[in-house]
Amino acid sequence: MKRPWATRYAMALFAMAPAWPLCAAGQESAIDSSRYRQFMVYPHRQAGYAAVRAGDEHVAIAEFERARALAPQSVDTALDLAEAYRHFGHPARAQKLLDEQRRYTPNDPRLRAARSVAATPAVDCSRDGRPVCRAKRGFDDLQAGDLAKAQAELDVADFARSPEGLALRHALVQRAIYLGDLQRADAQLADLDADDKLSADERGQWFNLLLQLGRLDAARQLQSRRGLDAPAQDLAMAQAMADHNDRKGLAAYMASRQPAFTSDKDERQWVNLLAWVAHDRPQLLAGYTSHYPANAALQARVSVSLAMARGDSAMVQRMLSRLPDSSFREDRFGLDLQQGRYAEARQQAEVLVSQPEGHHLLDPLSYRLMDAGAGGEAEQLLLGAYPFAGNPNASALFSRLAVLAEKQPARFSADDRARLRRPLESVPLRMAQIPILAALRDCDGIRQVMVDLSPGYPAELWRQLGDCYGNDRPGLAEYAYAEANKRKPDSKVARALAYQAYSAQDYATALQAWRSVPAAHMQPTDLMAAATTALAIDQPAVARSWLDTYAAHGGQRDHRYWWLRAQADEPRDPALAGADLENAVAMHPDPRYYARLAALQSHAGEAQQALVSLQRASALAPDDPRLAASLGYAYLQTGAPDKAVVQFERAHQANPDDPALTRQLLYVHQQLGDDAQAQAYAAQAIDQLGPAADAGSGGTAQEDEDQERYTLRRLHEDLGRKWRFNADMTLGDTVSSAANAAAPGVSYRSYMQLEAQYRFDPRLTGGDANTLAAYARIFAGSGASGSVWPVHSPMLGVGVHWKPLLSQNVVLSIEQQTPAGNSRDTHNDTMLRASGSWSFSPRIADDWHATGSGWFAQNFYVDVARYLRARQTVFTADYQLGWQRKLVDGQTIEPYVHMQYTGIDRAHGAGYARDARAGVGLQWNLWYGETRYDAYPHRFIVAVEGQHAFTSYLRENNAVFLIVRTQW
Repeated sequence: MKRPWATRYAMALFAMAPAWPLCAAGQESAIDSSRYRQFMVYPHRQAGYAAVRAGDEHVAIAEFERARALAPQSVDTALDLAEAYRHFGHPARAQKLLDEQRRYTPNDPRLRAARSVAATPAVDCSRDGRPVCRAKRGFDDLQAGDLAKAQAELDVADFARSPEGLALRHALVQRAIYLGDLQRADAQLADLDADDKLSADERGQWFNLLLQLGRLDAARQLQSRRGLDAPAQDLAMAQAMADHNDRKGLAAYMASRQPAFTSDKDERQWVNLLAWVAHDRPQLLAGYTSHYPANAALQARVSVSLAMARGDSAMVQRMLSRLPDSSFREDRFGLDLQQGRYAEARQQAEVLVSQPEGHHLLDPLSYRLMDAGAGGEAEQLLLGAYPFAGNPNASALFSRLAVLAEKQPARFSADDRARLRRPLESVPLRMAQIPILAALRDCDGIRQVMVDLSPGYPAELWRQLGDCYGNDRPGLAEYAYAEANKRKPDSKVARALAYQAYSAQDYATALQAWRSVPAAHMQPTDLMAAATTALAIDQPAVARSWLDTYAAHGGQRDHRYWWLRAQADEPRDPALAGADLENAVAMHPDPRYYARLAALQSHAGEAQQALVSLQRASALAPDDPRLAASLGYAYLQTGAPDKAVVQFERAHQANPDDPALTRQLLYVHQQLGDDAQAQAYAAQAIDQLGPAADAGSGGTAQEDEDQERYTLRRLHEDLGRKWRFNADMTLGDTVSSAANAAAPGVSYRSYMQLEAQYRFDPRLTGGDANTLAAYARIFAGSGASGSVWPVHSPMLGVGVHWKPLLSQNVVLSIEQQTPAGNSRDTHNDTMLRASGSWSFSPRIADDWHATGSGWFAQNFYVDVARYLRARQTVFTADYQLGWQRKLVDGQTIEPYVHMQYTGIDRAHGAGYARDARAGVGLQWNLWYGETRYDAYPHRFIVAVEGQHAFTSYLRENNAVFLIVRTQW
């Protein structure tokens, strides 16, 4: 308890004020001056006493007159000035002053004694025993400070009870108090009390003296006997008891008193004393009625604090109800918090924080809310002041908000989260902001706040940012981990960087990160991950090293270990890799392991074993389209296209947009002879390529795609065609042995041929893709007369074409030839024929090219024909090379060179005839009739060619021809 020491000191100071022989400086009377006036008077009285002792009349009288002017009704100032007048030889002035004082204090015994002494005539009292002389000598002794001599005068029989002795006794009391002889003063006061000669002021003075002597019981008796129950005495008594630490006695004493103080300072001291005993008797403090607002506030504050400490909420509420609602907000906050009224507590806290300098309270108030279990109210209070600008405890407030977010993230509304996501203006503030978002698990918010990617962020925040980017933005996550590792390299961050870089397919960075982690800090899972990374970047030796470390550290050699081991061993020793895979599948049959083993077996030429491995893999993962495709290829390698197509169909159903599967199904169905299904897949493959590009657009890749599209369209057209018609006519200026499809080995000046061909469905002819076609043709020549028009000696040929090889344009034919007219030059015959045609590359084939402005076209044709009846064999080799220059789509002009060799083995020993010649020509080509899925089905050719024979069995060596051909 805080005691008003200044007040106590002032009271003691006035109580012990120095006194001149006829003055009393004790307790002031009710009509006397205030304590403030006493405080102003005291220095002048002290200066006057000192001047009297020094014999300085002028200063002494001036000081006492000044004191009198400040307190004109005070008996003390009157006695001081009168004694000074008397001492310096001015008795008349002294008597006049004392007479004037009677108007103010007529009953004061000190005044009566002083008037009596002052009225005594001046006599020689050095040896006189009269009371007046004894009094004079006693006063002189007191002035000299000799209390013993003055006491000796009083000890003379009957003198002490005389008026003069009474005046001396009163003066002795004051002088004893002044000189600190409290025991002597006490004894004299007791005698005065016994003689019933104490004034009211002296009783009060004696009361104070007893308190100073520590005689509290005597002071209590004097107080009760003499009616010393003024507020000043009550306060003095209570203070003395407090000074002696008599808490229980003080409580009992104060319970019997209800002083009404006329000074707010005295009342405040009384309230402080009540507060001191309030721990034992709280009702005393609460029951006291203060008359001054400031003391009422003090009383309420202390009462509330004590009541809250002991949990007396009713008392707290009662005390606060006496005060305005706007007062004691902290106490009201505490009461609301104690009684669980958290919303009201938050409202009080918000008002407190909004006051000037109130932001300093945000830290303790939010903590108290949080500690009381009012996390939601603490969160609202903190969010109301967020982002704590200018608050010296901002760091702690950010941390507290993060703790609240960690405990109850659901309390943060969408608006709260949106506000917390807005980046603050400086890097330090954003660094404090991010832990809140991390506690809310708001990765979007963290990314939004750290979008500037400032280099000022510490490693921990970079690591947190990496965690937030994760799989959503693997590249940025990797960058964040790299920045964290740059600022604070450690194994934990390097590990995170390695895993993230691997996830982002940045295997080089992942490998570098793994290499920065000491092997001693790597867990077995880390060693396996590092080996996986090394394999991803084609570093099998590094992978083997980590796998060796894994095994040396006692890592479990399970199927995953053998799987990685196989990949690491494969480049160095495929056989060892196969053994590793055998270990893996023995522990855990996995489709991946079987598929890898199948690849090794296939590479080693073990097609059947590879097929078995893939069958096992497919059985484990029947819905895996990749395995189905691999199994289809394996069936093809083992010669089972019918089984292969089933697997390709499974894979295609899972991935209908995979162009590789579409083409594979196209070719397998073609191989199986299912032209309709092959044609359907050809159309699908065309659709997968998308629309053709405009002429001249795109680069090499686009040109390749356009050419591929045309190839598929040509295949689609060919697969859908059953009938084919050809017309061929040559008009020459002389007989030549130019190769012709009409009659190999027969020399014409001109010839013409019309042919119709029907291709059988391969499934009706054996179930494979080999082409079998029936045809019929009519051909005629210029005749023996060498006519220009080829209408002589027509022949009808009916036969069969067979294309035995899928990948080569080789055709075997058998044809029965019958004369269609009455020419004697024609005969029935049977022709066996083998022919082949090659361009050796699709890029130089003579079919239309979808890309480029032109192309070189070449064709090498070989024909061997045997006439059974005529027993004649004809061999023809023909080569043509030209430049196809595009005119418009579907049209070219082609200059070309042409070389031909014909050999005839004649019957009946006629010998072997040969013809070798070369020609140069110009040809116009027209393709037409294309659709979305079909390439040009029709072609029309007109050419002019000149030939020269280097050796020939014919008469003419030079010839010129007009050639017309059409196909549809």
